[in-house]
Amino acid sequence: MEKRLSVKSLTWLFALIYFASYVTRINFSAIVQEIVTATGYEKSLLSTVLVCLSVTYGVGQIINGWIGDRVKPQNLILCGLIIATIINILLPFFVFSIPVMCALWAINGFAQAMMWPPIVKILVGCANEEEYGYAVVRISWGSSIGTIFVYLCSPFIIKFFTWEVVFAVSAVIGLVATIVWASLKKYTFVTLPKDEKGEFLVPAPAKFPKEAVFPIVFIVLAIIFQGMLRDGITSWMPTYLSEVFGLGNSESILSTVVMAVFSMISFSIAGWLYKRFFKIEVACGVVMFAVVIVFAVALFLLFDFGAVIALLFATIIIGAIHGVNLMLITHVPKRFRRYGNISTISGLINSCTYIGAATFTYGAAAIAENSGWQATVGVWAIIAILGTASCLIAMKPWKKFMEMKEE
Repeated sequence: MEKRLSVKSLTWLFALIYFASYVTRINFSAIVQEIVTATGYEKSLLSTVLVCLSVTYGVGQIINGWIGDRVKPQNLILCGLIIATIINILLPFFVFSIPVMCALWAINGFAQAMMWPPIVKILVGCANEEEYGYAVVRISWGSSIGTIFVYLCSPFIIKFFTWEVVFAVSAVIGLVATIVWASLKKYTFVTLPKDEKGEFLVPAPAKFPKEAVFPIVFIVLAIIFQGMLRDGITSWMPTYLSEVFGLGNSESILSTVVMAVFSMISFSIAGWLYKRFFKIEVACGVVMFAVVIVFAVALFLLFDFGAVIALLFATIIIGAIHGVNLMLITHVPKRFRRYGNISTISGLINSCTYIGAATFTYGAAAIAENSGWQATVGVWAIIAILGTASCLIAMKPWKKFMEMKEE
């Protein structure tokens, strides 16, 4: 008899995996200012390493999303964990070469992309609507806890050891998650149809519903804009606080923990708003983007009011952007349950986050170097306006698509 885990058990297991994924993925960006100081590389040059991860993570989402609809998704997750762990072990040994670091971090990006689409595939196949809403919020907490862990522990690791040890600790966490996940191989999460010999059947290519084409285009644009803000701000916030307010590298990294804590609260708030008032993820996205606009404009106008105001407003901005991410990345794919391409859609739209991230992770550094950080904050507001407009355009046709599916 097949052994199955409850949805609640799966939720916390996936939260652990997502935690390990984030720790082994964002550690470079969390300590990039320390690497700048230690190596003498310009931050715009080191940002190319981050861009490589964003590009391969985005491309990998598409490829692995497609694969996730055709193989046992738990195998794909295991492969991603193993590769990410190995890359974190290797990277500090190649700090002498930007091209080699770019190559290694690009491989890490592709490996990381093996996790989210199959997670969504498993959840949609196992959970009802209420369980799914509960699960995605808790799993998203894993990313916030991973961020808190990296930003909280990195300053102490760097103080007592070196920045290279940050990657060693991350690799240990990746190894633990790998062992835990591998030990559950006997459990069945999602089972594809089988033939008489017991072999998995590859489903026929799913037809993308034409009613979803128009709204998906603008949802994709909104996801790109939220990716620009989420990763562009998070990656460079320690540098921003250091250069504008004179905070030390360790203090700047530590202050970012506050943003990650608030992002956990934001996931819960966005989930509650969605369940209580909206039921339409794009409508909830409009509200979250509007919050970003208000506080980005306020931060631009009050730019010289000190580190406390900057951190408070940036924290609210990041929290709201995480709310947008929760709505669009986790809830949109479930609308394609009947079409048999959940993992594919999940990978496709999540890849758009990293199109935005690849663009603005480098762009934020370039704007800051050439025009200053206040100009960069002004660009945040412009991007949020574009994201809001995209969600507004998509909202009505997306609602029609949802209603059509439910008939």
